[in-house]
Amino acid sequence: MTENGKKITVLDPIGQPTGIFGSRLNPDSMPWAIHDPVNQPRDTAEKLGALKMAPRLDSLKGKTVYLVNTGFAGAKEFMEELQEWFKSHRPDVKTELRHKKASMFTDEPELWAEIKKNGDAAIVGVGG
Repeated sequence: MTENGKKITVLDPIGQPTGIFGSRLNPDSMPWAIHDPVNQPRDTAEKLGALKMAPRLDSLKGKTVYLVNTGFAGAKEFMEELQEWFKSHRPDVKTELRHKKASMFTDEPELWAEIKKNGDAAIVGVGG
């Protein structure tokens, strides 16, 4: 959005910058750091437009699916229940449950590298 010829960031009602994505915080940040405007996302939709979702697998049979608890309220329990569902209904699918070490707003390159190296798919979840 522009005002008097200057580009400005407009905050939506819950305080997220409209049209800006890709927030990353240092895993060692204090919990309140997410409220510090210095740590707000800086990537625009235009910059991220070339990014695409991974292609869909034809089948999960014999595949490894990572279930990632993001730390959001209820995510741990949901991912544990999802893992139990796979064990009961899809024993041909191996699941690996992982919990993010820091907040849901931080990047965890080691975890993403592990998933990329050892996994075929990932479900990165939030609770509710």
